[in-house]
Amino acid sequence: MQKISWILELKQKTPQFLEKLKGQKIPGFFHYSLSGDLYDEDLKWGLGNTVFAVKIYHTLGLLHSLKLKEKNDLIRFIQTFRDNQGYFYDPLIREKSRGRNLLISIKNKNWSNWRGRETMIAETRQALSALKLLGEKTIAPAFHIPNSPETVTRYLQKLPWHKPWHAASHFSHLLFFLKNSDLANKSALIDNAIDWIKKIQNQNDGAWYQGNPIWQEKINGAMKIITGLKVAEKMNFQYPEKLIDLCLAAKNGKHACDHFNLVYVLHYANKIAGKNYRLAEIKKFSEERLEIYKKYYFPKIGGFSFWARKANDCYYGAKITKGLNEPDIHGTCMFLWGISIIAQILGIDQELKFHEHTP
Repeated sequence: MQKISWILELKQKTPQFLEKLKGQKIPGFFHYSLSGDLYDEDLKWGLGNTVFAVKIYHTLGLLHSLKLKEKNDLIRFIQTFRDNQGYFYDPLIREKSRGRNLLISIKNKNWSNWRGRETMIAETRQALSALKLLGEKTIAPAFHIPNSPETVTRYLQKLPWHKPWHAASHFSHLLFFLKNSDLANKSALIDNAIDWIKKIQNQNDGAWYQGNPIWQEKINGAMKIITGLKVAEKMNFQYPEKLIDLCLAAKNGKHACDHFNLVYVLHYANKIAGKNYRLAEIKKFSEERLEIYKKYYFPKIGGFSFWARKANDCYYGAKITKGLNEPDIHGTCMFLWGISIIAQILGIDQELKFHEHTP
């Protein structure tokens, strides 16, 4: 335990990092990185930053201890990004990612996101998740959601399953929006989507895909599938042992999301397998993950960088920071979430008192 004792200081140090990121003018605003943001709070932006802050407070078990005004500031700030149809999006991120989205649309001959629609759906999901953590009752906008078994099937069939991270994220969003909608037949539609996804789960490695993607895509896509199952409260899937094999054979990831996705998939595959398959290896692997996480941590500041010794510079395709050697709010959120998972695997979650949040 002494080897990983550094994680015990996070409850004291990380809130200090969040204090440094708080805006001075706009209540509820947080900067993305410590000092390298390209945009200040004078502009209308920062939805994702505040969502990450809410999730960090929750993970640390500190959300309940915030003053009522602080909570209300967070709620009001997030709500300012809601449009008249019930969607949430950051106008600066949409504008700054427009050129990239257009190039990708031309390259892939797929125009579904050239105006940032896919990003808007993802941002809406994250904003609603944060509002739920803050105690707000929310209904997901449902007019874009497939509302019959036939349209659910067609929607899933059209997704690019040779790129499982991308496709599976839309499966996860679909289940989130269905679960949080007021559709009368949402339970049947969720079951229909889960039945369809079973058809593309590979029995050799347990991942959900078509074609021959690289291992990172397989694991990252599996993470999205499992988050969808979790939010729908339908946590069950086949071949968990194969998924465990896939994760334990994985090499190091490049950034915070890679590292998190790996332990998330490993954890839930381990639970489905009954915690009786390669358990000693899983625990050893998880301890090694913490040593890797430590390389992204800035102990004097209390935050993590998204990349190794480098703040994330792009968010949903928009360049928003200088990418300096410093922590950022995105990396901090993902690594803390990962630690909350690893603590469960190692059986130290009661001591650490971190809280995993529902995506």
